Amino acid sequence: MQKQTTFSLSRHELSQDILLNRKSNKVQKGLVLRPVALAVLLAWNNVYAAETESHFYGKIDVQALHTTNDLFRYADQGWQLDFPLSRLGFKAQTALSGDNSIVSVYEWQVNSLDSDNKQHPVASRNTYIGINSLIFGELSFGKNDTRFKKSEGKVDLFRETVADKSQVIAGQDRLENILTYVSPKSEQFQLNASYQTGISDEKAGGYDLSVTYGDDALKQTTMYLGAAYVNGLNNLRGHRVVLQVRVYENTLGTVSLGAMAQHLENLTSRQGGNSWLLSAQLATKLALYKVQYVEDPTHIRHQGHARTWSVGLDLLHSTTLNTYGLVTLLKVQPDTQMEPAAQARNEVGLAIGARWYF
Repeated sequence: MQKQTTFSLSRHELSQDILLNRKSNKVQKGLVLRPVALAVLLAWNNVYAAETESHFYGKIDVQALHTTNDLFRYADQGWQLDFPLSRLGFKAQTALSGDNSIVSVYEWQVNSLDSDNKQHPVASRNTYIGINSLIFGELSFGKNDTRFKKSEGKVDLFRETVADKSQVIAGQDRLENILTYVSPKSEQFQLNASYQTGISDEKAGGYDLSVTYGDDALKQTTMYLGAAYVNGLNNLRGHRVVLQVRVYENTLGTVSLGAMAQHLENLTSRQGGNSWLLSAQLATKLALYKVQYVEDPTHIRHQGHARTWSVGLDLLHSTTLNTYGLVTLLKVQPDTQMEPAAQARNEVGLAIGARWYF
């Protein structure tokens, strides 16, 4: 359960504080509010008379990880203690007139502790400010997940682990200088868009569009469908379609299936192609059993045709504190036309860990 702290200051309370300051001025001159400061406070109180709600949230993930070679991204060879994408965030919402409000989000994360991240073990995540309307939706600006990325829903059963589909599939980007729009839901349909207003580091400008239907947690609806198009964001162009379906449910558990088809092209290297993901899970009260297959021949992530097979078990998955274990196999088959003597490379990853959401 997320803790919420409410801050509010009514006109009456502000007036009382000012009167108290004036009375105490007979003893301490330093407590007097100057006329300009007083005017600013009164103006602020008139505009933002409604309360502000804010809360901290986050995830702590402690994991023992072992990899056999050095193919996995964000992981070194051998045994290691990792804190995959552990994070702390702060979110605030200030009500304006009508059904409008100002929203702001600030997040930090612990990067994987592999050799590539030793110089920057901590990094910012989503950091943005925007305005939300129950009628028109939410418009924000800052560092944010692209809507192309968010269109995946929860089809990736191993996200934020060594078996994450981003090990082989591109398009999972969080970019700076992003203008993001998310519409209100209408009959479970929702429209989304991102536009990068400027260039940041190696990122190039561009935009994406997506439309989704349903609830990706498959609680409000039995199906989630997402379709997205990206042009230029992180130098990529392409589209994806995502489908998640709750196919069976009884007192013993729930069976859900997921699939994703994607076509991407790197606008610089001109490498590209079609990628696929298939996933299945059985959720009981205490355990979540899951399997997943991912295939990507684009050469964007790896120099070759990459595949992953993953199996996992999450215990107490529906609680804020749970444990998990997984095994994943990554195989990269080089292009024999470009590298006739190259051999296929394989790697196995094993992880056991515990997560706490707060």
